Amino acid sequence: MKMRNRLFLAAMILTLPCAVCVAEKTHALNKPNVIFIAIDDLRTSLGCYGDRPAKTPNIDRLADEGLRFNRAYCHQAVCGPSRVSMLTGLLPDRTRVWHNRNLFRDTLADAVTLPQLFKNNGYHAQSMGKVFSGRDRQAELDPQSWSVPPLLRGEGWRNYVLEANDGGSKKGVAYEAADVDDDGYNDGKLANLAIETLEGFKAKGQRFFLAVVFFKPHLPFNAPKKYWDLYDPAALELRGAVGRVKGAPGMAYHSHRELGGYRNMPPDEKVSPEQARKLRHGYYACVSYVDAQVGKVMATLERLELEKNTIVVLWGDHGYALGEEARWCKGTNFELDTRVPLIVRVPGITEPGTVTEAMIEYVDIYPTLADLAGLSVPDGLDGMSLVPILKDHHLPGRHAVLSQFARPFSPPVPEIMGYSIRTNTHRYTRWIQWSGKNVLAEELYDYTSRASAVHEGAFMIERQNVVANPDYVNTRERLRAEMNLILKRRTKLSPQ
Repeated sequence: MKMRNRLFLAAMILTLPCAVCVAEKTHALNKPNVIFIAIDDLRTSLGCYGDRPAKTPNIDRLADEGLRFNRAYCHQAVCGPSRVSMLTGLLPDRTRVWHNRNLFRDTLADAVTLPQLFKNNGYHAQSMGKVFSGRDRQAELDPQSWSVPPLLRGEGWRNYVLEANDGGSKKGVAYEAADVDDDGYNDGKLANLAIETLEGFKAKGQRFFLAVVFFKPHLPFNAPKKYWDLYDPAALELRGAVGRVKGAPGMAYHSHRELGGYRNMPPDEKVSPEQARKLRHGYYACVSYVDAQVGKVMATLERLELEKNTIVVLWGDHGYALGEEARWCKGTNFELDTRVPLIVRVPGITEPGTVTEAMIEYVDIYPTLADLAGLSVPDGLDGMSLVPILKDHHLPGRHAVLSQFARPFSPPVPEIMGYSIRTNTHRYTRWIQWSGKNVLAEELYDYTSRASAVHEGAFMIERQNVVANPDYVNTRERLRAEMNLILKRRTKLSPQ
């Protein structure tokens, strides 16, 4: 029993920021460059993650050259909060960013972001695409984070080629397949900009932190026709797991307003089978389109002989649902939305073609990159350095990872917050009243039981909330206690 308790305590330590790991700099490379590739709304629909229909040879190649994290999780499954947590190394309750219209500088005016840390240490920090997300186009650019103003921000994700499909100030159609070259849409233009920027860095001999943020596969699913032609829509159809999660509280679901706002989509969740086929087809076409752009950027690194001293990080800001669980898009604490793709290639450190099952959070990226570059991080970050895992992919990560989502999804502060912890085998979610902290609902999913969760292709899908099942009393009580400890230590909330 004593040994079991020691093992549990050792595992629990891994759920907390590791000050020793953050401070250690013995792994630092020789002033490495960093290329930080973010892909908007990308779930693990990649060949390297086992999604067989996905045609992603370039990202698969990157995975073959680096370390793929099989169990990486975001902190909130929507663009703004997820990105801010990664880029500040702080949890959403610290940044106070729970929506796309909050700005972290309103709360943390003096926070040093990840690119800002590199800029402050002599790097040229530059970005293109949507890095931060907030209520104000200028404020969200966060100029103090960068050496020069960001490029190609605008409304990149709403880029239409065919005028009839564009909604102007409103949303247009939900997908488009124009017969154009890659740079007919904005991600092709962005890849060209990245190539030109890398060539400039090489010519000037600059150390750089370059954030390249692709807009797709964010809605609308617009991509050149040749990428749509890669897929047979019939091969992308769901075979099961299409109904709502049994026993899940209503607040576990979102309002459907993201997809429902498009001109050719129903305002409610009643997406027809034909519309569902088209949407899934469009999503995968966009993934392949972005994969091709990633390939161009990676080929440029090699051509310029920059790859030997450049860290590459490729990540999606959150997961996504494509009809599974009777829902679309993001905005929940379910596995499809919180699990994210993360691939890291570090010359001389990561072993090519390796996969880690270590559970990690996005706040861990900031201290990891700082550790690799030998930079001192600000005090009080919520993440831990992953350098030990980069060096030995067999090492364990966190015992539990923390995600959350606010209801309703509108500023300034939530009325309800759903906190969710994911362990190796279970997910426990608690919905609380924000003002009074009263527990409104609970969820418990057992990923080892087909009655509670199933695999749909390469994805784990919840099917049954078992929190009230008497067979799970001990598991429920254990996870309740674990969440109490995590919330107290990491969010400063009182246990319930």
